[in-house]
Amino acid sequence: MKKSALRLLLLFLTIFPLLAPSGATRADAAEIKARQKVLILNSYHSGYRGSDDIVKGFRETLLKALPQTEILIEYLDSKNYSGNAFDAKVIDLLTFKYQKRHFDLVFSTDDYAFDVLEKQRENIFGSTPVVFCGTNSFDPSRLKGKHGIVGIDERPSFKDTLDLIFKLHPKATEVIAISDQSVTGRLNEEEFRKAAAQFSSRARFSYVAGLRLDRLLERVKNVRPDSVIVYFASFVEDKNGERVSTNDALKLVSAGSPVPVYGGWEFSLGNGIVGGRLINLREHGSAAATMAANILKGAAIDTMPTVVPSPNKDMFDYNEMRRFRIPESRLPEGSILINKPANLLWSHRVEILATISIVLLFALIDNLFKLVYSRRTIKRHRDDLIERNAELEEALSKIKMLEGIIPVCMYCKKVQNDEESWQQMESYISQHSEAQFSHGICPACFEEKFGEAQTKQG
Repeated sequence: MKKSALRLLLLFLTIFPLLAPSGATRADAAEIKARQKVLILNSYHSGYRGSDDIVKGFRETLLKALPQTEILIEYLDSKNYSGNAFDAKVIDLLTFKYQKRHFDLVFSTDDYAFDVLEKQRENIFGSTPVVFCGTNSFDPSRLKGKHGIVGIDERPSFKDTLDLIFKLHPKATEVIAISDQSVTGRLNEEEFRKAAAQFSSRARFSYVAGLRLDRLLERVKNVRPDSVIVYFASFVEDKNGERVSTNDALKLVSAGSPVPVYGGWEFSLGNGIVGGRLINLREHGSAAATMAANILKGAAIDTMPTVVPSPNKDMFDYNEMRRFRIPESRLPEGSILINKPANLLWSHRVEILATISIVLLFALIDNLFKLVYSRRTIKRHRDDLIERNAELEEALSKIKMLEGIIPVCMYCKKVQNDEESWQQMESYISQHSEAQFSHGICPACFEEKFGEAQTKQG
């Protein structure tokens, strides 16, 4: 019986897919086909602010345009490792993992990932379309003879930032550039030197690259008061050789610097720089995603602009401007200002709240004194009232009232008491009040009893 039931179940499972509507199968297949796959080659590691911003902008924009897209991220960790041996291992890993996998598009962030793609794309990914961004000061001639590659140039606006510096700080005579010795750091320093050459008659330029954090902070602490710092190091090593992230190092540099610090990237804003014409990497990622979405929707990649200029913007931190007394009126028109209070009252909220607190404290103290005085006054009046009440009660206790009709004999004037016996009026009144009697003789009675007439009778 059990074997028969099992055979029927197997038969049902075999026949059921054949009975299912063919339209559903075709729809599922079409949906699977519509789920295009994108690989992100990230030059750095998760947690590095710059590349994280690129990835966020890219993911948000691409998934908004094509929600079914599958996105995979491969971190190459080139901030922490470098050299020929490392490069060879990266290429071996990518070949092992992805040579036989299909992707509809590869997106690279920053220089290292694009350098790998430039050399190994055909071997690992074939003719898969490539979109790049985050490549510093990209040379379009690198794409000569290559097809299926487009991207956005990450070119710092160092010249515009230097223009701003000399406009906002006309007495500055020295500009100190702080960078690192990575591939990206050297490219950025080269770009800065090109811009600085145009201002060689305006100020002296000094370059600090690769200093350990303790020495860097000592250098910054002792800069001349007519100096300005431009910071674009992607990392700084501490005294143990451990790498400190760009923004963590920047916060220390800015806190220890007696002069303003400017930068080149938006992710430094709010971490110690006054501002400048900055690269917004999240917008770079979003713009790259728009290009990727068009390609995935069928646009011919070779008809698109090969390299799109970097969309940099003037951006500033209100807190740093206030620290160095830089008036907002001197900023370029259309500048983006972060940390600016909503209004004047908000900007002076600490002072206002402190004043209100002091006023309320004095009012509280005044009311406290009034309350203490009132309590003492009330206590004094209460004590007086208690004393007077005691006196009144004592007086009342001595009062015995006579009331009602008192029966008095019309002849002898005796009074009938409660026991219905008769007693002298003096005795009755003494018992029912506090009155006391003394006896004497009025003139009339004296005359009557002891007068001349009585004497004659006697």
